[in-house]
Amino acid sequence: MTISERQRRLGRPDVLQRHFHGPIRFPGSDWQWWLANDNAACDAAERMDRHLRAADTKTVTTLRERKGRSIFRIHSDRGDFFAKEISLRPSRKYFGAFFGVQNRLFGYDHGSAEVDNTLTLNDRTHQGHDILCLGERLRAGLPTRQLLIQPWLDGWINLGEAFQVADEHGRRSLLYRMEALLKAMHDARICHLDINNGNLMVSTQDAKAPLRAIDCAKMETKVTQPAVSTALQIGKMLRELYGRDEADLATRYAQARAMQRRIAGEDGVNEATDTLLALSLRYRLSKSLSRRKLVTAPFVNIDGPALEKCVRASKKNADVPAIVWAQDHPVMADEVPAYSGH
Repeated sequence: MTISERQRRLGRPDVLQRHFHGPIRFPGSDWQWWLANDNAACDAAERMDRHLRAADTKTVTTLRERKGRSIFRIHSDRGDFFAKEISLRPSRKYFGAFFGVQNRLFGYDHGSAEVDNTLTLNDRTHQGHDILCLGERLRAGLPTRQLLIQPWLDGWINLGEAFQVADEHGRRSLLYRMEALLKAMHDARICHLDINNGNLMVSTQDAKAPLRAIDCAKMETKVTQPAVSTALQIGKMLRELYGRDEADLATRYAQARAMQRRIAGEDGVNEATDTLLALSLRYRLSKSLSRRKLVTAPFVNIDGPALEKCVRASKKNADVPAIVWAQDHPVMADEVPAYSGH
């Protein structure tokens, strides 16, 4: 019995039905593809489909295989493409991917979530990246493998690489553009939740081009605490760019607070954001703290010393000197920030 296109679309995430055609299948393939209204989308999907069937081993290069995620570069006369296979483990993520549900039970980081989050980011900030197609391999009607394809960002490198080779003027420009992206996310009530040097892209051909955020699978697009979200992201990025040198911490904290004030305004600088800036500058928080709960909470009441105690229980943070607290507020020297304005 032939399954109609309408039957294949039934129950699938609204974002796929609104933004893509399909799903379609190429002859002899057990993959199905959702295609954007772009001539390049069909070309990219067909080339990747042939590679997955081992029918063509020349036009696709495997760049990395790690933790169930494979990264590919698809070569084409139309321009190259980026492809990423997304792990759907544990198996309950099959249901998350099928319905487009993002929660603790069915997972936040399946392919359907990444499509939705990426398109939402691009729509609200224009600093994301296009998606050409989403491929799926089904079993018993549920996706067990998903693969995302986007245009290759030719002439772009990640922020970490750009910052490392930049001179003082170049670093100031990069910080300014990073701040502009974080401001756009703040205003759009978006928290990346996997922000790092490798997930922010910088154009090597246009020194004024806005940064782009990629790898949006874990993103939260319904932030209720944008100032908290901003503090977490500022602290994380400054720690990634400058490291965790204790001698520089007071300077970085002053720099972070100045950036927080410019992005979130005076109302967005308070004891909670000061605490989170200090913690995220000094510690790795992802394994010790539910940032998603923090940024989506109806209100925020943070006990800095107690939270630090929890964070320091991680082996990755145990060797870092503890913060000095005064009435639950971090005590830092009042220093002039290294980057104090535009």
